[in-house]
Amino acid sequence: MRVLFLLLALFLHISFGRDLSYDEFISKAYENSQELVMQEAMTKSIQAEGRALSAWDSPYAEVSPSIVRNKDKRKFEVEAQVLLMITPKMPWVTSIIEDSYNIKNVKNLKMTELQKNIIAIGAKRAYLEYLVYKEQLEIYKNKEQLSLNLYEIAKKRFEANRIAKVEFLRFKSDYSNALNELKTQNLLVESALKKLQVLINDDSFSRIVDLDFYFMPSIDLESSVSNSIYNEILSLEAEDYEKSAKLVGRSIMDSFQIGAGYTFGQNSINFKVIIPFPITPKANHQQSALMELQSASLRQNEINKQKIRQNATALYSQIKQQEEIIKLAEESQKDSFSLFEIMQKGFDAGSISVFEYLNTKNSYLTSQIQTTQEKLNYLNLLSLFEENIGRSVK
Repeated sequence: MRVLFLLLALFLHISFGRDLSYDEFISKAYENSQELVMQEAMTKSIQAEGRALSAWDSPYAEVSPSIVRNKDKRKFEVEAQVLLMITPKMPWVTSIIEDSYNIKNVKNLKMTELQKNIIAIGAKRAYLEYLVYKEQLEIYKNKEQLSLNLYEIAKKRFEANRIAKVEFLRFKSDYSNALNELKTQNLLVESALKKLQVLINDDSFSRIVDLDFYFMPSIDLESSVSNSIYNEILSLEAEDYEKSAKLVGRSIMDSFQIGAGYTFGQNSINFKVIIPFPITPKANHQQSALMELQSASLRQNEINKQKIRQNATALYSQIKQQEEIIKLAEESQKDSFSLFEIMQKGFDAGSISVFEYLNTKNSYLTSQIQTTQEKLNYLNLLSLFEENIGRSVK
């Protein structure tokens, strides 16, 4: 009775739950992602940092007071030189800062796009697994109902002394096992649904109206590998190091100071210019460090392309093989059902033993569960493939 109540509660929850489209579901997953909050903040931070580096330093006043002895008047007088200083940023430095931070910004936007793709892949997998769990739940419901019917028939036959106690206990044990399996599967379905609701922060969610289990369509594997977002990010990283090295080179003399003012006491107007004179090899060493990182990024990109190609090729082949396995499992399931129907008629006619009948029934239900397990294996391979190329395939 308790199981029926739980099933009814689950049914009512699903029946009156909230339906979403796939795009709405993914959009809500984005909105509820802590990682994306930080990525978007990083984009704004990079933009602000670039503007800060391009800006001039704040002007300041330089005051130089002094005490001077006036020989004619035979006394000391106070003089003060006041200069207003500004520090203009050299235009060749400003332009390279702008270029450098544009690259950083584009790279971060690509990383945000990748993060969104990974979230979408994980969310889609979680929902499709939930659908398979629900499919398994229906199988266990049928198994429990069938076992209950057989148990009740066996009980009547046992009470009428038409079957032995050992046969009756087999039916009873079979029903108890079916009931436990149903309870366990029901908890799994509830848990999977709750995880999805937490993922999108929506306790009323129950279904995506335009997403069901599917086989991956054929794709241009070479194009997917060559245009992988991972490769784009690594290319941008190498370009970022190159721009940073140029920035270091041009920043050897990135600004100078100029000012004008007045000297009180002497009634004179003064000018001052401070020009840096870089003669140390510091900038050269900094440039060398960045160029080494750029070279490493380019090498990383080549290695990454090779790994993505190898993994994608292997996973794509496994996905197609798994697709065939599922189709074979479905055919086997049909054969098991046909055999079960024959054995059921034989059992009703008394020509088939209890052991043979229960074994055939459980084999049929096991074949159904095996098909769903192969679907879960398929979803795992599909997610691995999508994560490898950095985007969802739908």
